[in-house]
Amino acid sequence: MWFGDDADGAQQFVLGLLGWMLVGLDDEGRSRAVDNLRATLTAHDTRSAVLFGSATWIIQATHP
Repeated sequence: MWFGDDADGAQQFVLGLLGWMLVGLDDEGRSRAVDNLRATLTAHDTRSAVLFGSATWIIQATHP
């Protein structure tokens, strides 16, 4: 799954979608969460994109 071209872009993307989850944290908690996010994104930076493995199941059912 593509999150951005680099860690900076991926961080902006993730915080743009999910930044609301940091509301209510104190400054230390918010800083720790953002630092942990950045470390995770950096660990998945392939130099051409920030990529995470992803999978899905496709299930089809029919009524007899």
